[in-house]
Amino acid sequence: MPIINVKLVEGAFRTDQKHELLSKLTDAVESVYPGLRDVTFVTIEEVKDGGWGIGGQTITAQKVPAHAEKNLKKS
Repeated sequence: MPIINVKLVEGAFRTDQKHELLSKLTDAVESVYPGLRDVTFVTIEEVKDGGWGIGGQTITAQKVPAHAEKNLKKS
């Protein structure tokens, strides 16, 4: 039984985005190992805003969309 645990910054993702993550991660498991959809567990844990850091910099819910937008402009 695959168990996928996703951690997100609290408040950075809308409910519909979290639902889409659940669905697509389950699809990914099913594409690699067909027949496990009904026993693939996906959990989403939200870490308090400001409780994350990358490279010594605090990550907040406000920084997530700004980062995504910056990367979309690059492509």
